[in-house]
Amino acid sequence: MKKLIILIFSALFIEACTDENKTSTTTPATITKDVQSTESTAKPESTTAAWNGSDLSDATIKQVQEDKYIYTQCVYKEAQKQGYQKIDSRVATDAVIKQCESDLTKIRTTFINAGVPKIIADRYLRKTRIEVTRKILHSLMFAEAARKAGATQ
Repeated sequence: MKKLIILIFSALFIEACTDENKTSTTTPATITKDVQSTESTAKPESTTAAWNGSDLSDATIKQVQEDKYIYTQCVYKEAQKQGYQKIDSRVATDAVIKQCESDLTKIRTTFINAGVPKIIADRYLRKTRIEVTRKILHSLMFAEAARKAGATQ
């Protein structure tokens, strides 16, 4: 029965894909005129030079990597403290991340000084914060489950 349903859906999908080209109400000449008129009227004007990720110097990249390493080490050292074992792992993760937020701002400062747009720097910081938060939450949840199961740490 499942194979029959999959076969029917596959046939309908293939039919829908081939119908797209046939059901167009405009002629090719009209489409070309529309494309030409759109191209002539809608040219984006760039008032500022676009930032290119390869514009970062090796020194800047190395500094960002060092700052990220310092941030990661801060988070891991903070998570090892005994006080976080007594509270819920989600609350502990939030507290750990807040304790090391100052180290994360050093990365932003490095990016801004290198001329990276703020939105890109903030996106990188958000990505880094989320990655580290997930790792710490995972490890704290594992440790909490191990404690509840009776394992010693």
